[in-house]
Amino acid sequence: MSSRLAIAIAVLLGFTVAVPAAATLKVIQHGLALNPDSATIAKGDRLIFTNDDDVIHNIHIFGPGGEDDSVDLGLQKPGKSLTYKFDKSGSYRVRCNIHPSVRMSVQVR
Repeated sequence: MSSRLAIAIAVLLGFTVAVPAAATLKVIQHGLALNPDSATIAKGDRLIFTNDDDVIHNIHIFGPGGEDDSVDLGLQKPGKSLTYKFDKSGSYRVRCNIHPSVRMSVQVR
């Protein structure tokens, strides 16, 4: 039985159903690196990228569809944070367009 069907039946029968909330993972940019440099998250989870360097960064996320499935979150000044919600399952690559060595991989299940 699918989890959605089980939840629907429980709701119809008047049971209280706990649905897990989306998680948020903090990613720190420091020393021209992303920490962590890889993550496995659930669909709907968010990553918060915080620039803890003294240089401007840029967050560019490439989704499972490659170049055509990418989002450029733009420039990120020191001390600033950017958030991205991962709505699709698959393998993602994250990189800084200014500093190509600043990168990470994200698996969304």
